[in-house]
Amino acid sequence: MSTCLICTHPAEQPRTACTRCEHRIRGWLGEIPRQLVLLAASLELGSRPAQGYGGAGRAHAPLPVRGDVLTLLGPAAPGPVRDTAGDQGGPQPVHAVLHAWADQLADDLGHVLPPINPRAPYAAYLARHLGHITRTGWVALMHGELADLVRRIRAVTSTEPRRRPADAPCPACQAFGLGRTDWETYLDCEACGLLLTEAEYADHHAAVMPPLARTALGLLLAEHDTRKAS
Repeated sequence: MSTCLICTHPAEQPRTACTRCEHRIRGWLGEIPRQLVLLAASLELGSRPAQGYGGAGRAHAPLPVRGDVLTLLGPAAPGPVRDTAGDQGGPQPVHAVLHAWADQLADDLGHVLPPINPRAPYAAYLARHLGHITRTGWVALMHGELADLVRRIRAVTSTEPRRRPADAPCPACQAFGLGRTDWETYLDCEACGLLLTEAEYADHHAAVMPPLARTALGLLLAEHDTRKAS
């Protein structure tokens, strides 16, 4: 066994990221292209006064669009940009982040990337080769940049995913930590990290919930009888 470079949980050799972290990255890569539509719709400034009560007004005309959204939707460089000196700072546009990691992946695989298309970013290319990415030494760096990117996007589009807890206990650790988070395709256990498909959870639910319900009913009846006797 090896150790996941992202969460430090065990990962199967020769992986450098565990299955749960791979699943999270895949969910982000599927979410980002859909969020671009919402970002474009959020670009225009809402109507609001140029100054508050007693204010002095603006020294210059405001931008006609939201600066934070404009940054996210900004163009990426036409070619690879590598921050070898570590002196690049500030928030990066969506396309710049995806293009940089796609370029790193293509370099690993010996591919030639086509010019970036704003309507078709490199998220699908990264997702298609996620099996390779989860065996590299840079997967944790990509995970961190994608996490920050998705956080900034959701802050604009107000689409923070909700987590819906599941009724049945986890089949692996027995904890009641199973749940499904928006944008993700698997149910996961917060206690042990197990992933289940909808079909796997449905089979598990059908097998364990009736006995649990009978046990709970028996305990309630026993408590009722005890209180009645006293």
